[in-house]
Amino acid sequence: MSKKIHSTSKIALIGDARVGKTSLVRRFVTNMFDPSYQITLGTTIMKKDVEYLNQLVTLAIWDIGGQDVFKQIRSKYYFGSKGALAVCDATNMTTYNNLESWVESFIEVVGKKPIVFLANKCDLPELQVTEDDMNSIIDNYSNAEFLFTSAKDGTNAEKAFSNIVRLIIQEDDII
Repeated sequence: MSKKIHSTSKIALIGDARVGKTSLVRRFVTNMFDPSYQITLGTTIMKKDVEYLNQLVTLAIWDIGGQDVFKQIRSKYYFGSKGALAVCDATNMTTYNNLESWVESFIEVVGKKPIVFLANKCDLPELQVTEDDMNSIIDNYSNAEFLFTSAKDGTNAEKAFSNIVRLIIQEDDII
């Protein structure tokens, strides 16, 4: 039996306020959902171990506040990230339209890294963001994927984080 390789990888959770970033990371780390909104002041860091292809990866997940007041300090939080989850609210087209600016500001700091785009709140009936929209945005980036997620019912929450780990490992960035 081969020895497991252990590494730590910082990922950034980016996107507008109220898209469900904190709820997604909470669902992933604790498998719980809290319906009350809690503003992220600056950043919150949560950790979880994930195993992928005989590698144990400790994810340091930086949940970065989406309010405009934090715009000037975000780049400090991006530094050292191996990848990002870029989150929009699937019921709010404005949050989708803002994703590229989030990703571009991330790339300015860390360079081209794996990105998983997430259209969150897919459990709600009034979806505005479509699969075509998500395909359109990932076409602009190498090493990018998208998923529809729901922090509320757990749809693709685990998969979002396992996909970013897979992309990072495939890029051979954490070994």
